[in-house]
Amino acid sequence: MRNPARTGIGTFDTLPGRQHTDLSFRKGANRLVYLIHGVTGTPVEMGYLGRYLSQQHRWDVYATTLPGHCTTLRNLVRTTQAEWRSHVQSQLSALRQQYEHLYVVGLSAGALLALEASTVVEVDGVGVLSPTFQYDGWNTPWSHTLLPWAMKIVPLPLQQFVFHLDGPPYGIKDKQLQASVRKSYRPRVILREWIEERWGRRKAGLAAMSFSPAASKGYPIFPLRTLTEIDGLMTYARTALQNVTAPTVILQAREDDMTGPRNASIVFEGISSQEKQLVLLDDCYHVITVDKQREAVAKHVASFFQLHTKEATTRDKFERPPPTKRMSSAPEGSRF
Repeated sequence: MRNPARTGIGTFDTLPGRQHTDLSFRKGANRLVYLIHGVTGTPVEMGYLGRYLSQQHRWDVYATTLPGHCTTLRNLVRTTQAEWRSHVQSQLSALRQQYEHLYVVGLSAGALLALEASTVVEVDGVGVLSPTFQYDGWNTPWSHTLLPWAMKIVPLPLQQFVFHLDGPPYGIKDKQLQASVRKSYRPRVILREWIEERWGRRKAGLAAMSFSPAASKGYPIFPLRTLTEIDGLMTYARTALQNVTAPTVILQAREDDMTGPRNASIVFEGISSQEKQLVLLDDCYHVITVDKQREAVAKHVASFFQLHTKEATTRDKFERPPPTKRMSSAPEGSRF
């Protein structure tokens, strides 16, 4: 049973698997929103959403760093979807002991982790942003058709040497932000940063080297080994969909360049939640938390969680709209 005396007064320092790259916003609230970035991404891509929820609603927010992220590609290819799932579940379990109301929001593959975790740890709401079950976006490279074959044929130890290099538009429609990402993902920039990082680690010692370029911009490369783990996560999460019962809001771009709107429908139709909403966004691509509709994303998530929290008034409950299959959000033009 949930302890209603939980106030959120405590510390994040004791969270299992806590990293210095995690983002946290404390307001001393009795509710917390737990944010999960996408695979090969970073907590930075959840930063705007976290700040909005903290500043506009005075909620506590915690954006985690998935195992193998914000360090080196070597660490990434050594981690598995089982480790990602375990990490999220253990942190949510610890936070459940501190907060009266707990919500989980994930982006891309992080959305699958959020869905699956909600079947293990009791949460008050789930935010599913750009869920990834099928690579069917308009910019999906032809090479993705070879993925099932490659994952079966290439031996697991060798999969770390086969990779896909991320390219324009990088899941972002905002031209200014897209140009910034393109610049930081240039091969010579990546090579220079790799050399500087390797030299810095050798000079300062591995333990003393706390910063990695991947901590701010993620990995520009998708190793086949990691894609195999994402594929396993897709299978695991899809099996768990029917066990999802928490109120759930699903947001996806109509023009998603990586995973089309069909992915959002898979979630909406597969979960058992009585309170659920599907929102399709215009004028943005896959990474909706940083793109031109990021403010709309934050508002949709906040309003849904407010409306479906268990401490909502009786009047609020009577005013709740019925479950919504599809909505469209007008362009808002906010920038990263």
